[in-house]
Amino acid sequence: MKHRCWTVFSCAAAISLGAANASDEPVSASSSPDEESFYEEIERGFYSRINVLAFGITQQPANPSALNPDNVLGISRYQAVLNPRIDLNLDFRRLELSVKERFLYVWERWEDGLPSGREDSTAQFYLNEGFARYRLLDDLFVSFGRENLQWGPSVLLSSSNPFNPQNGRNNPRVEVPGLDYARAVWVPDSNWSVSFVANTSPGRLFSANVFGLDQTSFIGPATNVEGRRFEQSYALKADFTGDGKYFSLIPTYRNQNGYQVGFFGGWNVSDALLLYSEGSAGEQRDLEVQVGTSYTFEEGETINLEYYHNENGCLLDNIRDCFTTRQITYRDVYYRQDYMMGQFTDNKIIGDLNLNLRWIHDINDQSNQIIGIFEYEANSNTLLYVIANGYTGGSKSEFGSLLNYSLFVGAGYTF
Repeated sequence: MKHRCWTVFSCAAAISLGAANASDEPVSASSSPDEESFYEEIERGFYSRINVLAFGITQQPANPSALNPDNVLGISRYQAVLNPRIDLNLDFRRLELSVKERFLYVWERWEDGLPSGREDSTAQFYLNEGFARYRLLDDLFVSFGRENLQWGPSVLLSSSNPFNPQNGRNNPRVEVPGLDYARAVWVPDSNWSVSFVANTSPGRLFSANVFGLDQTSFIGPATNVEGRRFEQSYALKADFTGDGKYFSLIPTYRNQNGYQVGFFGGWNVSDALLLYSEGSAGEQRDLEVQVGTSYTFEEGETINLEYYHNENGCLLDNIRDCFTTRQITYRDVYYRQDYMMGQFTDNKIIGDLNLNLRWIHDINDQSNQIIGIFEYEANSNTLLYVIANGYTGGSKSEFGSLLNYSLFVGAGYTF
């Protein structure tokens, strides 16, 4: 009975915390420790994976550009990247230890503007995630360490997440940086869970090279990105999961910006149709809200529609003025107030080829980002992928002011 309770608890905790890459987590066997030796118990609870990614990027900076005249931001034309990823995990009795160590080598060449003709390369080891988790009771555990906490049903971003709204869905081959947390999770029954989360330090938030995962990463400290200073924050997250519906409420306190309340919820109207919403509002941040729907056809294709409204967004005509007047913060994944998103997904569209097409429309300045994600499972160990981005809009618009296009081509091999 004790093991059954722990299994239910573990599943509910994983759902409530939304840890990224849940499918990559190890699955523990259910045999009793009394029936095996100490070594066998360690061996049974140990999991390892080595994944080597290699990819190349070619991208063309927009010219003319209000944000990047003569390429003063130094956006390179070509990049070649090697990124081995090592995942180690030990689930031993009441203790779980996890390490996600990374190595990154990046070569770059510039062809545009002031840095034209320059080449450079960097290499680094870093810990993207690593934590220790201890089960105090069957329905209560505590943990401390670096994690990528993700939750919410939305595609564009997770506006309810007070720690990092970037969800990484525009490029699933690039990892979202981990932040440092202390957490306690209580799961009283199969419908409810309550989490206390303290974000103690930024972890990799400001140091990660995210390869254009969000636009602010191109701009960085070269311009006036307001609030690029970490604040400790504390959240209480209550989750309810019922028959065909779920809801979460996330009150948060930040040291400098005071209180904020986030929420997300979804309703499975039928087996094919899902309605969802997500958002937040607080003392220093006005309302952000997302509403969306998805419909899955009998053959497996799925379409999504989503609307995002951010009252903190900038409505000045020239996107550069949004920075000079410090209306953009490091938390802003998108800069304007209103967006529409449409998406088409078909896994196994031809053989083992997976397809995701996404269109993001800035309603305020009429610029667009169009994303195509193509992934091909060559065999059980090898994944080939192409992620193409196209941008349209004037030189003073959001999506038209940094890049004309980018092409991300690579392969991953798992040992």
